[in-house]
Amino acid sequence: KFVAVDPFYNDSYALVDAEWIPCRPSTDMALFLGIANAMLELDGEKGLIDWDYLNTHTVGFDADHMPADAKDNKNFKDYVMGAYDGTPKTPEWASEICGIEADAIRKLAVTMGKKNKVAFLSSAANARVNNVDSLPQLVMTIGAMGGHMGKSGHMTGTTMHCTSGNGG
Repeated sequence: KFVAVDPFYNDSYALVDAEWIPCRPSTDMALFLGIANAMLELDGEKGLIDWDYLNTHTVGFDADHMPADAKDNKNFKDYVMGAYDGTPKTPEWASEICGIEADAIRKLAVTMGKKNKVAFLSSAANARVNNVDSLPQLVMTIGAMGGHMGKSGHMTGTTMHCTSGNGG
């Protein structure tokens, strides 16, 4: 199954009969934060997050896994839940920015869950705007949340026109 999140529908999506989810241009950061929030929100019910992977392969996801030399315990999970700015990055919050319905963002979060084999690929195009310096880290964080690294049938990373044929 292919899911394409893109402002524009193209021939490639038609060729693979992809589910197309149109997104406002340059709003990928908000969408991905909404997906991360939804994965946390729905994890208890649907088991979306690969906590074993996060606990053994990542640092800084939550307050319990900060580097020993961290000056404070600010971490990704608390940021997504709104602990620092009072704004949880919920699917509703993301929807206002990216134009994708909150329920569709939750559906994407379930798709990104650990029970599915996922190739989460992002092109460089969404990083060609101001204030998306952390986009590659966010892609890798969501991939890590679902445990989509180092396992057969799973992949997280980037794809570009010159490298898309080599499997990442």
